[in-house]
Amino acid sequence: MSGLTYWPLLRGRQFDLLALQLLTQENLLTDRIVPIIEPIRDAAVLPRLLKLRNRAGLPTVVIQNPSVGTYGLDNQKRYPLTAALADPQILQGWWWRPELAVPPNQVLLLDDPQLLPPAAIIRQARYLVVPSDPRILHAVQHPRRIFLHDPWPRVWRTQEFGQYADTPLLAEQHWAAAHGFVGISDYSLSGAPYFDKGWAQGTIALHIAYFRDGGVWLHHFLPPAASGPQAVQFQRLQAELRRWLASHRHSILWDAPLRELLHYGDIDHYPGLGVIKKLSVAHQILSVQHTLS
Repeated sequence: MSGLTYWPLLRGRQFDLLALQLLTQENLLTDRIVPIIEPIRDAAVLPRLLKLRNRAGLPTVVIQNPSVGTYGLDNQKRYPLTAALADPQILQGWWWRPELAVPPNQVLLLDDPQLLPPAAIIRQARYLVVPSDPRILHAVQHPRRIFLHDPWPRVWRTQEFGQYADTPLLAEQHWAAAHGFVGISDYSLSGAPYFDKGWAQGTIALHIAYFRDGGVWLHHFLPPAASGPQAVQFQRLQAELRRWLASHRHSILWDAPLRELLHYGDIDHYPGLGVIKKLSVAHQILSVQHTLS
């Protein structure tokens, strides 16, 4: 890999994994994208995805000690990852914990400024994922550092996106490259806070990536208040999306996921929130890849 790379930290939610599966199957990804997958549940889609990426020769990081979800609590796995993890394309990722024996030449992730690893542990890491906390950024050095930040808006309900029109997704890449980082990472379209059990929400939203100021931004689409069932909301969002795309047509990557999302509007079919999220994540990843390339 040469140049700045993108390491999205995906919490192993099904729509995240299906987005990666879609992009890998269609040969749309390069080694400029190195997903970090934190397993949250013992599910069939993860070993299937890893096998697919291994066959394609694409690098993937799998966190071995997940900090969220229930995957780490299951001693007997219905869908073990042993065979996939043996492939050289897979890198082991580890959240640094003093009680763990982290193997050398893998990916070490830091998250606590009060519990930084010894210099010898840092030196033996192949990559070091460093959060945007200045106490950590200035305390640890490594020739292959990945800058982990979270630009996703802090909202707890979908309706709260109404206070935002646009938010930056990839705007730190030049700063990161100038400060010696080899990659940039974020939590994609979910944000750092993790909720194992969400709640049903009646409001849906679209988050569409576009190019702005040399980076990638997100435009948030919300239906009008009291728009009725989600299928009706989706129709109204499609109309708003198309109006917005008409005035931003030169700022958009017209890729397959975006075209598929628009196709559902053409045939007046609501595909469900999971499909919308899958296509949105896929479009976001491809937009970042295009910018970094």
